[in-house]
Parts: sequence; C-alpha cells; structure tokens
Amino acid sequence: MGFPSVMLLMCLVVGLSTCRAEGEDNQIQVTETTEGEQENHLTETVASDTGSPEKACDPNIYMVLKELGALQERQEATARALEETNRKLEASEKKVDVLNSTLTEMRRTYEDQHQVAFSAAMPKEGTIGPVNVLYPLVYKHVLSNIGGHYSPVTGYFTAPVRGLYYFSFSSFCWAGDGTSGGSLYRNENKVVSWYGYSKTDPISGSNSAILLLQAGDMVNIRLWDGRKISDNGNKYSTFSGFLLSPM
Repeated sequence: MGFPSVMLLMCLVVGLSTCRAEGEDNQIQVTETTEGEQENHLTETVASDTGSPEKACDPNIYMVLKELGALQERQEATARALEETNRKLEASEKKVDVLNSTLTEMRRTYEDQHQVAFSAAMPKEGTIGPVNVLYPLVYKHVLSNIGGHYSPVTGYFTAPVRGLYYFSFSSFCWAGDGTSGGSLYRNENKVVSWYGYSKTDPISGSNSAILLLQAGDMVNIRLWDGRKISDNGNKYSTFSGFLLSPM
C-alpha cells in the first residue's frame, strides 16, 4: 500500500475515534441532567436525529473507502505507465547502442580510407635495363605504407577514395653509355616523365604531380623501352604519394 493510502487510512481511523469520542461525550452529558430534562432531551434527540453518533460517521467512512479505491486504481495505472516507459527506455537504449556501434565502424572505415600515404625505394643494388618493353617498376623496399594502398608486389598504388593525391618519384643511373627515362602512369595514361643521358657521368631525374583520382584508379612508374635505372643502399630511386584531400 502506498504512502497516500496509508495517510487516508490513518485519517479514517482518527475520524472513527473522533466520532466515537463525541458519542461518549454526549452520553455522559445526558446522564448529568435531571430525569425530566433527560426525558425532554432524549425526546428532542429522537425527533431530530435518526441514528446514533456512529451512524452519523457512516457517510464519511464510505467516502474515504471510495477515495481509497480510486487512489489504488490511480496507483495501479501509474505503475503500468511506468513499466511501459521503462520498456520504451530500454528499447531506446538498445537503438542508441546499435547506432553508436554503427558510427564507430563508419568512423574507423573513414579513417582507414582517408589516412593514406606511402613511400618505397628500389630493392636491389645494381641496374635494371636497358629493357626492351615498357617496364613497370616495383619498389619493394617499403619505407611507409599508411592505409596499405601501395602494393610492393605489383608496384601499383590504388586510390581508396575519390580525391586529390600528390605523387613524386626520383631516379638514378650509374655513369656509362646509356640513357634513363620513364613516366608516371594513371591507369594506362602517361602523366609526367623524366629523362637523362650521359656517357661519362651518373644521371638522375625526378618529377611530381597532383592528380584527381577516382576510387579504384591505379598509379605506378614505368621504365621506357631501351632505358635503365640504378640504385644501391643509398636509395636514390624512390616512389611516394599521399592523399591531399578527399572530394
């Protein structure tokens, strides 16, 4: 039973006690009168009152009991409403947990796709070439590969998202009769190149480009037919790139 019900019940008990006390007081006052006055008083009481003092309290008792029943119904309705609210809150909390998990996964995916940078060098000491085809260079010595979008197996960088990318490369060739040259390719399209020739001195070259790439575009360096490229532990010949801004 709730606190309001207890209070009403206490009020009911106090009311009953009060009514009984008043009845007893009335009886005592009657005994103190004379016989003639008592008869007249009792006659007036019978004529003016249809019941005892306890009966006068009966309507109040019924009203209190009725109010107690109504209060109990309101308490039960409130309890049911609270239970329904708790169920809705639990369902909302589950939805929030699912949403937070989804947002976390989306943020992780976004970070993986938008943290992009790599740098790699030629893997061996010596000279490649002169070659007799358009030769894709594979920079196997990876210095960094944030996001893992450069392949040291194929030599290709694959764009994870649409955006602006910056690429640079450098080349070196030992002294001797020959030339060095090649190009940076986007898919099958030549973008920028380098070229060098010397019979007596080492030759070097470099170039760079900012490209708007679509997700899935591939970029690599290719050595021209009849050209050569060299390197040693100093890592003269390199290929690097990073994402400037997604678009």
